[in-house]
Amino acid sequence: MSIFYIEMKITLILSLLASLLTATQTLLILLHGDGMCFGEGCRIVDSLTTVPPLVFNLMGFLYFQTIFWGLLFDRKYPEWPLKTVRVLLLAGMASEGVLVSFQLFITGAFCSYCLVVLAFIILLNISFGLKQIASGTAIFAVVVLAFFSLQFKSAESAEGIPLDRGTYGIRSADRSGVQLYLFFSSTCSHCENIIETLKSRKSCTVRFQPIDAIRAFDFPGLELAPAYSTAANRSFLKTLGIEEIPVLVAKDSSGTRILKGEKPIREYLDQNCKAETPPAGNTTSETSSSGSSFLPQPVQDDACSVSKDCDPLPTTTPPGK
Repeated sequence: MSIFYIEMKITLILSLLASLLTATQTLLILLHGDGMCFGEGCRIVDSLTTVPPLVFNLMGFLYFQTIFWGLLFDRKYPEWPLKTVRVLLLAGMASEGVLVSFQLFITGAFCSYCLVVLAFIILLNISFGLKQIASGTAIFAVVVLAFFSLQFKSAESAEGIPLDRGTYGIRSADRSGVQLYLFFSSTCSHCENIIETLKSRKSCTVRFQPIDAIRAFDFPGLELAPAYSTAANRSFLKTLGIEEIPVLVAKDSSGTRILKGEKPIREYLDQNCKAETPPAGNTTSETSSSGSSFLPQPVQDDACSVSKDCDPLPTTTPPGK
């Protein structure tokens, strides 16, 4: 009997600590507009959900409080409050299975705060014994396997991702004109060619969506965003099942188009974003205004891998040497 009460006491403490955690997070969001975040993953996950973080944390607070008071009421009204708490903990494992799967298969980034909440739910289930944790683990695994068997690569699902979260900078033009989102990396030679082409296509608004950190970027008329998320851009491409760059998302009068590879993008720009007359002596091997090439020269046919850098061209010996 004493062991049972010790276990219940541990469960009470865990549910109270989890309540305090979610309550603190709720207050931080209310007062500062942002909660505890131990990495960029929290912000990425928050940006890709339709339910505001404030609502999520309020629900979490009520959930842990229900468990806390259910355990207290069990002392006066044995059996049914404890059974209710057991069901709630299994439901918590199911919901966490959904959230973990969402982070694993959709966003491609993990929210450390969410993982702390998951840890509390797992510990609460463990405190109810082997049968409880076995049932919870089975439910969690089934949810994750169900997500794993599904396909999340439709353009419709990707349209819900706020692209502005990943915008490094914007070169504005007429708002009624074509709106472009260019996904690129700092090691993609084909991306460099498109970026150089865009310098003379001032009739189109273009937003730059890097998939890796950008240290320097020389582009005329570029307005830098206060912050940007490379993980959000990678998540967008992953949702569409795209593994090559450059990628251009073009919004025009006919709708939204997604173009992959240097050639299709260049053809679209030639048709929809007319170029200004290039200066005399301009060649296809363009450089930034600083005189140095922004990226290595192309070696692949039309695109670079999202996960691998484009290899630079091999060095050749000049004639006569």
